[in-house]
Amino acid sequence: MEGTSKLFAYGTLLLDDVLSTLIDRIPHYQHATAPGWRVVSLPGRVYPGLVPSQGDATGKVFTDLTDAEWTTLDAFEDPAYKLTAVRVLSPQEMDALAYIWQREHVDQPWSTAELGRDELVAYLDRCRRWRQRYERRSG
Repeated sequence: MEGTSKLFAYGTLLLDDVLSTLIDRIPHYQHATAPGWRVVSLPGRVYPGLVPSQGDATGKVFTDLTDAEWTTLDAFEDPAYKLTAVRVLSPQEMDALAYIWQREHVDQPWSTAELGRDELVAYLDRCRRWRQRYERRSG
């Protein structure tokens, strides 16, 4: 975890239903921005990526993830993400880890508000199915 246990979340992990499905709770968090980063749409995906850019990405910094929760989230995230330390403001400046997108993206902003109800229902179902498979393999 590169010296920090803080996770800057900016996409579907901002949604309580997604976190509850994956790790059974909502970790303690602070609202935050990441200067020099932008949340963008990804081709063929309902979830976003974080890429270097002008501006400030908004999200949350989760401050109390357990090792088991980190392991679960790492397993869940697309392998095209790289867990990387970023500087965030929340309101004080701190380092947090973030899943940085390493592949092609669409030059359009992404927000949870744009995730349609039908897409969210399907995504939550996908999260539930993934967790069941993950627990069978891990357990």
